[in-house]
Amino acid sequence: MNIKKRFIAAILALITTVSLVVVSSTAVHAEQENSEFEFEALSSYPFGHMSWGVSHMGLDKLQKKLEQSGRALPEVRVAVIDSGINTSNPFLKGRYTDDGYNFISNNNDISDEEYHGTTVSGIIADATSSNVKVLPIKVNGANGKGNMKNVSKGIFYAIEHGADVINLSLSSEDPNRSLTILDEAIEAAVSRGIVVVAASGNQKGDIMYRYPANKSNVLTITSIDKSNVISENANTGDGVDFALPGVMILAPYKRAMFISTGTSLAAPHAAAAAALLKTWDKSLTQNEIKDIFIKYSVDLGAKGYDTTYGWGMIDLSDFDINTEVRPTQPATEPVTEAPTEPVTQAPSEPSTETVTEPVTEAATEPPTQTPTEMTKVLLGDADADGEVSAIDATIVQRKTVSVNVPVFDAAAADVDRDGEITIVDATFIQRWVIGVSCPYSIGEPI
Repeated sequence: MNIKKRFIAAILALITTVSLVVVSSTAVHAEQENSEFEFEALSSYPFGHMSWGVSHMGLDKLQKKLEQSGRALPEVRVAVIDSGINTSNPFLKGRYTDDGYNFISNNNDISDEEYHGTTVSGIIADATSSNVKVLPIKVNGANGKGNMKNVSKGIFYAIEHGADVINLSLSSEDPNRSLTILDEAIEAAVSRGIVVVAASGNQKGDIMYRYPANKSNVLTITSIDKSNVISENANTGDGVDFALPGVMILAPYKRAMFISTGTSLAAPHAAAAAALLKTWDKSLTQNEIKDIFIKYSVDLGAKGYDTTYGWGMIDLSDFDINTEVRPTQPATEPVTEAPTEPVTQAPSEPSTETVTEPVTEAATEPPTQTPTEMTKVLLGDADADGEVSAIDATIVQRKTVSVNVPVFDAAAADVDRDGEITIVDATFIQRWVIGVSCPYSIGEPI
């Protein structure tokens, strides 16, 4: 028996001794069937791509076209907001950035004691070229638990650190469909052209009760097996966008690999596909990438869109990087309901308590006081980069809670012109960025 057959036989033998690992919290709920085995020299993995999903989706072919194009491939960052990353796994060497962050300990320790984030990151690395880097953002600890407040911070951090794609292989129960804690962060990311991918969840239920999978402006991914049949426990429902490989996926773990099943593994296949399209054209928006995905999807289930498989299974095998053109329809801004009161969120200590609605603070009538030293500044441009963006709102918000932030022009951040930097300023900036009416002429010299 040659080495490849022995290798496959070992996998099959291990599958019979599968153990169930359930990770659940206000931030993550992932059900995985894992078979772990040691394998040296992962960096020179000899049997092609680990995940069968890579070839199933044609990502290997697209990757090869890009690598052989003769063009310098741009760095594309995929933020994995999860449990961190195992930096000692040789397969991931050189595939993650050095500016990851830990929102549990508020430091740069991105070590992964739970290994869920390592698996997700490994799938992305497996399916993409070396120009694609994982930006590891840790929001869940060794017990797999965390909270959505940290996830929100993680999304804003990803925006600030140049993410092109954000992967959320996590969810929270949303029985009343009332959670909004990530809404502003997701809106800010999508408005800047970042693709946000979310796993549908593994409760064998309807995505309408899982957050943020039930958001209309994320790409919600459910899971299928090699026969393109929906996974046994995968959530489905109105709003599922695509059904991608997520059953018996081989991926990195500690210093080994394991076989895992769940929508947590399907989502990074979509993130990887988006990263390859961003390699082809960095300026593509989420809506444009979604249009390309639909165009190159294999229809599954009922003809056309259906609530089990969404638009089907993405297959980019025939995507021609030389002749393909951008979608002709311009991307539309995500539809949002204008808040009646500014929604704000102050960072707090990590908690495993049930997620509650974010605290709101009503904006008061514009004060008449005008600081005397505010001249020739762009109102709202806290980081002085010439643009008013979600990053400015984040900087102001951090300033109000005394978190260390980069130096910025206080006058520019004082949007309501009351002589103080407050949460109200951050709210005004954020509302302006997502196109909601703002009572001040942000961006206009004064």
